[in-house]
Amino acid sequence: MRTVFEVDGLFDGERVLENAAIVVEGPQITWAGERGKIPKSPSNERSETIRGPGQFALPGLINCHCHLTLDGEANFDVEVRQSDALATLKAFRNARAALRAGVTTLRDLGANGPMVIELGRAIERGMLEGPRVIAAGRGITTTGGHGFEVGRIADGPDEVRKAVREQVHAGARVIKLFSTGGILGGGTPPEVSQYTADETAAAVEEAHRAGLRITTHAHGAGGMRVAAEAGIDSIEHATLLDDKTIKLIKERDVALVPTLLVVHSLLENASALDPVIVERTRAVSEKHREGLRTAHKAGVRIATGTDAGASFTRHDRFAVELQLLTECGLSTTEALAAATSGAAAVVGLEKAGHIGAGCWADLVFVDDDPLKDLAVLMTPKGVYVRGAAAV
Repeated sequence: MRTVFEVDGLFDGERVLENAAIVVEGPQITWAGERGKIPKSPSNERSETIRGPGQFALPGLINCHCHLTLDGEANFDVEVRQSDALATLKAFRNARAALRAGVTTLRDLGANGPMVIELGRAIERGMLEGPRVIAAGRGITTTGGHGFEVGRIADGPDEVRKAVREQVHAGARVIKLFSTGGILGGGTPPEVSQYTADETAAAVEEAHRAGLRITTHAHGAGGMRVAAEAGIDSIEHATLLDDKTIKLIKERDVALVPTLLVVHSLLENASALDPVIVERTRAVSEKHREGLRTAHKAGVRIATGTDAGASFTRHDRFAVELQLLTECGLSTTEALAAATSGAAAVVGLEKAGHIGAGCWADLVFVDDDPLKDLAVLMTPKGVYVRGAAAV
């Protein structure tokens, strides 16, 4: 079945086309361009031409950093100790919430077991409806380090290699490392480096040997530099950037996933949080934005991620991340690219994040041009994944 969607405009991942059309056949886009140039369908093929659910189309959005097993409860320490059964149920519900919000691909960066890996497999097999899921399994951290509540604790290069191999064996499609302390939880604070150069190099080498990308949680500049020197593919959060670190990240072509939404959400709800968490968050907030502005000016690659699942950071608020990026110097076009084509490059999915022949038919339809007002992304009028409308 061939379906032609006609729209007033579309963002193809890089540029805008007006009076456009998208030809979808099954789970794939076979053509996209100006409406007057739609190729004719073969005479023996069923075809229908319809108006898109919204006036404007863009590629399905990509969240490079979330935690599906978490709802964003105020007490993070309690929620991360939930049962595996409850975590699994939450993962399915939160994946659906993200999909309805326009996120057709998401990268889950840490759960207390393989439940999100299994969810991704079930969705791919067609057992369940949901977005495309790239799951890390357990994040890898140090004894007493950030993420110890749900992570795989590994100290020393050999143990780190073993931990990576365990995630690969479990079916992980990305490896998550914790290079520094963090804001939430009971581990070390954000500025503290956790892994040595040798330990980090072992993790990177093992992940790349398995054909997987590896990303790391890193707040402090020292931990970021260790990770970049070791060949890490991307850095999550990056709240305490300095000029030396930005220069190295640019030289090594490491992508940043700044997760502005989680810091924004924590400060919005400071009155409901432990004072230690509030102090840590306020200590990094302004430095975070300043560092991101400088990194953007330096030409560092930036992709969208929200850390959804952390306290008060909901899975259906993805679009807020784009608005926050523009407050740090990105244009609306750059913010949209960070959520589509740029994010696709970070997660390693060439057929995602674009509208064009050979791309996946993952589409979001909105009522107005998001380059003029990113707020329209908060209320999608239609979301398609694998060529089918999400319900």
